[in-house]
Amino acid sequence: MSQSTSNAAQGLGQATTLASGFQFPSIHNFPPFYTLQPTASTWKNQSDLWGTIIMRYYRHHRLYQLDLDDSTTNDQLFNNQRINRKLKPETIQAIIEEMVKKGDAEWDATSRKRRAIIYWRKPEDWAAMISSWVFESGLNNSILTYYEIAHGENSEDQEFYNIHPTVLQKTMDVLVKRGVAATFQGANFEEMGVKFFNAGA
Repeated sequence: MSQSTSNAAQGLGQATTLASGFQFPSIHNFPPFYTLQPTASTWKNQSDLWGTIIMRYYRHHRLYQLDLDDSTTNDQLFNNQRINRKLKPETIQAIIEEMVKKGDAEWDATSRKRRAIIYWRKPEDWAAMISSWVFESGLNNSILTYYEIAHGENSEDQEFYNIHPTVLQKTMDVLVKRGVAATFQGANFEEMGVKFFNAGA
């Protein structure tokens, strides 16, 4: 990839629009974009661009976990049939590694780098959002279960509805560390409880 690759990613029109409404940038149709570049500077540029696309894709579709064995998602993201190009699994892994270094992703420790959480919104940001919702809804005087936060009727219109368990736990850890909330053990993850006792995150 050359400097023109960087320029293409920074402002040129949308190349492909999915049925979901998600629009890929024009660089997604640039064949060299699918080959791991050998020099450090071009690889950094390439991995950064791929990281941005992954983050935007996952945010648009409200996805949290990237699974290298999930052909449906991976075919949309990493397999461009229009130009007959796709990323190799090892290249995807290398991209995720770069995202991990920046705090934009985290490998599932049990997956041998086959699955990763994508942090298109950081746990600190989720913490502020959930805390504001709790106090605005007057729910701070009772113990809420993790299920009520992630799947309850009161949260159906919230951006964190159906949040991934790993992301939710990371968010609760932030709130506890800030002294905003206390968590209580439950019979399982969804029955874990949390009580908010300060006026915000």
